[in-house]
Amino acid sequence: MVEVDVLTSSGAFGRGSAPCGTSVGKHEAFVLRDGGKRFDGLGVKKAVMNVTDVIAPVLLGKNIFDQRAIDERMIELDGTPNKSLLGANTIYSVSVAVARAAAANAGLPLYRHLAGESLGYLPVPAFNVINGGPYSDTAVEFQEFLILPTSADTYAEALRMGVEVFYEVGRTLEKRYGRNHVRSGHYGGYAAPVDDPFQIIECLLEAVNDAGYGGKFQVGLDCAASHFYDEKRKIYQLRKKQLTRTDMIAFLESLTKSFPIFFIEDPLEEDDFDGFEEITARLGTLIVGDDLFVTNIERLKQGIAKGAADAMLFKPNQIGTLTEAIDTAKFATAHGYHVIPSSRGGGTVDDPITDISAAICASFAKFGAPRTGERTNYQNRMLRMEEDLGKSVRLFDLGKIGKNKKHIFKAKR
Repeated sequence: MVEVDVLTSSGAFGRGSAPCGTSVGKHEAFVLRDGGKRFDGLGVKKAVMNVTDVIAPVLLGKNIFDQRAIDERMIELDGTPNKSLLGANTIYSVSVAVARAAAANAGLPLYRHLAGESLGYLPVPAFNVINGGPYSDTAVEFQEFLILPTSADTYAEALRMGVEVFYEVGRTLEKRYGRNHVRSGHYGGYAAPVDDPFQIIECLLEAVNDAGYGGKFQVGLDCAASHFYDEKRKIYQLRKKQLTRTDMIAFLESLTKSFPIFFIEDPLEEDDFDGFEEITARLGTLIVGDDLFVTNIERLKQGIAKGAADAMLFKPNQIGTLTEAIDTAKFATAHGYHVIPSSRGGGTVDDPITDISAAICASFAKFGAPRTGERTNYQNRMLRMEEDLGKSVRLFDLGKIGKNKKHIFKAKR
C-alpha cells in the first residue's frame, strides 16, 4: 500500500500506512490503485503522487498536534463523499503518520497520545481460528469462526489460552477428518474442514475442552452474509440452499441455542437495516455490524435510529482518517453500542489498530489467529502495552454484559 513519513520542525518523526482488507464492503471509502499490469494492478504510484504533490504542500507548516484540522483539510482537498479523488488509503496513511509524529514529539506511545486520559482496561482478544468464505477453499459460506477467552484476567493469559486452544484445534481436526484436512486458511487460521457451521463450532468447543478450558471460552461468528447474498433474487445461498431473511435469522437462532455464541457479525447483507433490527431484537447474542456500518457515522446513525445491531466493527481505514474513525467510535459508545476494533488482511505490518483499541476503551477486538506474520505483531504490541500500563490495566470483563447487550462502561470514560 502507501507508506508516508512525517517530520516535524523539532525533529520528531512519524510513519503511517493503510492496511487493506480481503473482505471489503461496498460502502467503504475508496482505495486508489493504479490498475494496469504493474503489480497486477495493485500499484499505488497515483496515491504517492497525491501525497507529494497535493497533500504535502498544503500541510507543510501545520500544527502537528491539531489532528482534527489536518484530517479535515485533507477531506476538503479530496472533496468527494468516499475519498475517491485522493484515495482513502492515501489520506489515512498521512493521518496515521501525523498522529505518530505528534506522539513522538510529546514523548508518548501512540495509545496514550490518542487516549488523552488514563486507561483502565484492554480489550479481550477474539481469535479467528477457523477460516471460511473468501479465507478458505472449503465451501463454507461463513467467513470466520472465532474463540474468546472470556475468563482470562490479563491479556498475556488470554493470549496463552488462545494459542493452546489453537494448536488443540489442529489436533481435533486431524482426529475428526484426517491429516489432509489440517490446512492453513487464507487468514492465518485453519481452513474450514467442512461446510457445516454446526460441525465447525463443535470442533472448536471440543478443542477448548481438550485443552482444559471447558466453559472458559465463548464463540464468535463473522457470517459476512453479503458475500453469499443474491441481490437480484433477494436470497442467501447457504449450503446449496436458498434462504430468505427469515430463514437466515432462524438458522442463526438455532446456532445460538446450541452453542455459547457471544457475537455474530454481519448476519445479514450490508443494506438490510430492517433485518438487522429484527435479528437484534430476537437474539440474545451480540449483533455486530461491519459491512453494515463501515466505521461511517452516518450509517451508524441510521442503525442506531432503528435499533439495528448492538455493536460496530471498527476499521479506521474504512472511513479514511483517524478523526472520523474515533468520532464514530465515541458516538457508538455514547449510544450504548460496543466498538470492536479489527485488523485487516494486509498492506502493512505496522497497523495502529492495537493502540487505537486501547485508546477508545474497546471491550474486545479481532486481531486474527494467534500464530504468524502481522498477527504476531498485533499480539506483541498488546503485550507491550499491558506491561507498560502495569497494575493499572485489566481486561474488560465481558461477563458483565447483560441481556440488554448494551455498553456498561460509558460512565467510566
